[in-house]
Amino acid sequence: MKRIWSLCLALIIGCVAMAQTNERRQVVFVGNSEDSTMFYVDELEYATIDSTTTTVPKHKFFNLKRKEGADVRIYFSDVKKVVFRKVQEEVVIPQTDPKVGDYYYSDGTWSDGGLVSINDDGTNPVWAEVKPAPIAGKTVIGIVAVTDPARIAQSDRDAGFTHGYVVCSKFVHDPNNTHPSTGEVFPTTKFSWDDNFESDIPVKKSGKSWYEDLNGRQHCNNAISEYGNMLVAKCPTIYYTNVMAHPSTSSEWFIPSTGQMWDVLANLCGNSAAQRMKGWRTNTEDATLYCSAYIYDDPMANFNSTLDKVAEADKELLEIDSETHNYCPMWTSTRYNEDAMDIFIVGTKYESGNYKGKSLIECMAEWYNGDCYARPILAF
Repeated sequence: MKRIWSLCLALIIGCVAMAQTNERRQVVFVGNSEDSTMFYVDELEYATIDSTTTTVPKHKFFNLKRKEGADVRIYFSDVKKVVFRKVQEEVVIPQTDPKVGDYYYSDGTWSDGGLVSINDDGTNPVWAEVKPAPIAGKTVIGIVAVTDPARIAQSDRDAGFTHGYVVCSKFVHDPNNTHPSTGEVFPTTKFSWDDNFESDIPVKKSGKSWYEDLNGRQHCNNAISEYGNMLVAKCPTIYYTNVMAHPSTSSEWFIPSTGQMWDVLANLCGNSAAQRMKGWRTNTEDATLYCSAYIYDDPMANFNSTLDKVAEADKELLEIDSETHNYCPMWTSTRYNEDAMDIFIVGTKYESGNYKGKSLIECMAEWYNGDCYARPILAF
């Protein structure tokens, strides 16, 4: 068995050397439950086989050193087979500029999602009566959520990502965050297990400071630099986001900052949510106390409607996180204080009680080791 893994490792390294401009090679680790993790081999610097030092018995794992981003750890016990394949990349970037609501594909292209017009602040969106479907034969990986040049981080523009941001059509999952009895993987993640988590990520409390923070990619990169190959243990939300496959023309996936998630929600959650959030932009008080509203609309349903025509296998809808909460709590990569991260609450309509017919949209905070949903974005 060790010889088989060694041969696989040699193939990985060899493929890096043979990568061609118009042809890319992938290594795919197929899990025991038929899920898979894929990497382009030209993005790998080297790979080694290591084993744990603190467990008995020891567990062997692949350690993939990427040229950029987090090191990847994949345990032998989680792998059913390793597949190597060639893919041709003949990407033709659309001539039309991307719009909020457009479908974004795994090859880095996009197509019309039905938006007719929208204000820069997300208010007054107008959608086509008949929503266009994605292009047949392509895989949707996200929805274009931000295109306003003024809302693209300078560091992202400097890196060549000038179109805007795409929000992923799925959540990030931590395979180690499981139910203690059933072993079922929770849909939520823990942001960090480090009680002293800081990672050179600034604290933002006021509504104004939330809106102004557009540096999510830098926040995540700071954590990657700090933890190195311990990232998977110390900060699983950032780790499992960073190792997701992405188009060669985009940035890696990352957890959005407060300002970036703000724009995603204002643009995709409907006019009522955008109107309320617009009024929070200049709020100088604690956002978790003063940036909250119950609205006669359904921001969760509005967000999910952008995925109506997307194949079931390529999407996960926002959902309520428990029987007692009528909302979806979502991580940002901005800190609230020394114990918690800033999060957004996206609600759906209450069917009974004092808030019947209303939905909640809110700025809130959650402990580092709390459970929230991770919905990443990428820059393109």
